Amino acid sequence: MLLVLDYPGRRPEAHVSEMRLDQCGFDCTEGLTSLLPTALTTSAYAEQLYAQQPLDRPVAVIAYCATAPLAVAMARLHAGLGDPLPLVLLDPQQTPPSEIVLEYHEVVRQVEGKAPLTQRPPLLDIEGLLATPEVLVERIAEDLRLRARLALEAYGLGGADASGPVEGVVGVYVEWLTFLVAAHYGEQPSPLGPVLQVLSRVHPADAGWLGAADLQTVRISCDRPELAINADARAAVLDFLHRFALPASAGLGQGG
Repeated sequence: MLLVLDYPGRRPEAHVSEMRLDQCGFDCTEGLTSLLPTALTTSAYAEQLYAQQPLDRPVAVIAYCATAPLAVAMARLHAGLGDPLPLVLLDPQQTPPSEIVLEYHEVVRQVEGKAPLTQRPPLLDIEGLLATPEVLVERIAEDLRLRARLALEAYGLGGADASGPVEGVVGVYVEWLTFLVAAHYGEQPSPLGPVLQVLSRVHPADAGWLGAADLQTVRISCDRPELAINADARAAVLDFLHRFALPASAGLGQGG
């Protein structure tokens, strides 16, 4: 079983599932599905997620972008007292405050849509609230509910008719921003096992924040949106997995 950590939706780039690793003998299990954790640090988020996972020990963990710190924590939890799990990280990165601010602004834009609003609430000071993540997430939820209600009222919808759609929309966005806050608070021990980072053309190669002692880097000549569907990236991932995740499983083919 290969544990895949790739946040559902939320981006135009190709997803890890598009690497088609399941065609090469791997049972790919998506770790980030429904009922996402509400914890606000990487370690606590990982513990909540681990409690929801199947008990089977994965042979490796593969993660994309901001899920990299979570992958490190999940690999440690799944390894337990056994051998360290190999990690595959595609364009790994931490989540700086600027990224959370950018995504909050994008969420506001999507919630408000093209509603003819005469007044808009002021944007939250995300960086100023980051020191108190619980307060930050509460304020984000309140802010998005207000914006969603105002947008619906601008189209003549309000009251009980609006409560269901508001909560449905806001819930999805709050889950996403909660994940980013947890990824920002990503202090955890360094990876114990071998790590492969596969980088797109201009992604920074500095993995010092990762602290991996056994790190292999492969640079792929493609832009970020195509990384997970690039043939060279796929070949590098398969080579790493067959060397470190399945050293005794010679029967698994390389796939097409």
